[in-house]
Amino acid sequence: MPLHVTIDSDIDRLDTGAWQQLVRATGAPVFYSPVFLRAFDAFPLHSVERSAHILVRDGTGAAHAVLPVYLQQGVDPMGALAANRPEVLDRPILLSHVWHCYETVVPALSADAAHLALGAMRDLAEEWGAALHGVANVGADSDEAELLGSTGLTGTYLDQSWSMDISGLDGFESYLMALEGKPRRELRRAVRRAEEAGVEIRVLAVEDADLDGFVSLARGTAGSKHDNADYYLPGVFQGFLASLGSCARVTELRIEGRLVGALVSLVDGTRYHLWTIGADYGACEGFSPTYILFGQALKEAFDEGKPTVTAGRRNGWFKTRYGLRPTDLQIFLP
Repeated sequence: MPLHVTIDSDIDRLDTGAWQQLVRATGAPVFYSPVFLRAFDAFPLHSVERSAHILVRDGTGAAHAVLPVYLQQGVDPMGALAANRPEVLDRPILLSHVWHCYETVVPALSADAAHLALGAMRDLAEEWGAALHGVANVGADSDEAELLGSTGLTGTYLDQSWSMDISGLDGFESYLMALEGKPRRELRRAVRRAEEAGVEIRVLAVEDADLDGFVSLARGTAGSKHDNADYYLPGVFQGFLASLGSCARVTELRIEGRLVGALVSLVDGTRYHLWTIGADYGACEGFSPTYILFGQALKEAFDEGKPTVTAGRRNGWFKTRYGLRPTDLQIFLP
């Protein structure tokens, strides 16, 4: 059956039913769900000049490929453009996906459909006057990497993402027993000391969480560790999180009512994403809030029956010790 391409710049005109059905059929991560895309459209987490949603369909209207694309200028939080194409730093470029997505794929039922979506992206870049187009945060050994290479794009190293298969474990205690002795003891010690400090742990829906408090903590953590506090734009990030609804969870740590740590997790059909964290380490005497948030999130992942836990980029030392494994990420450019 012949395939054809539609492009919607207005997300309110997008056939979200067909889009979501394709996302589910391909097992694409939560970053491709209409809920995430609508949240980003309403509350863009970084500057976007224009956006479009590419949908490849057959004659019945069924989706065969989808691809969100964003025209950006001067946006380079990972330093990818500075390292690879410094001449385009101040020029518009068309990229997929947004920088807050660390698992970029090309959701498609076939290679032909994927090629149509990527061809539409290339044509749109020319139409919009983009200096180049590309795809960022792609697993180096993924099918997408091979696909993108076949279109004439070249991948270069960007960062690493981290994930763990927990499908073979019976639960959190089984996970603990599979760890090496020292990491297991340190995690249990942190939990014990947090209990002694009177830490209250709450797992909340976004509408019940202290989103202002989270953003304040996250900006402090990002600023001190990565000099990148504006990865969490005040006001915008809260609005974005509030728009995610049931796709998101917020784990809060409080001592005598004071928020000292928080983790935002995202959930899709097969993954529990430990997406972003903020903590006041100075307020947590004798223990690290990261250990407590990580352990609690794993318990939630087991309880919800998700076979895969992902944990974003960076902080590889901690993640390696606790069983997560790295995937090299690349950015594909002409």
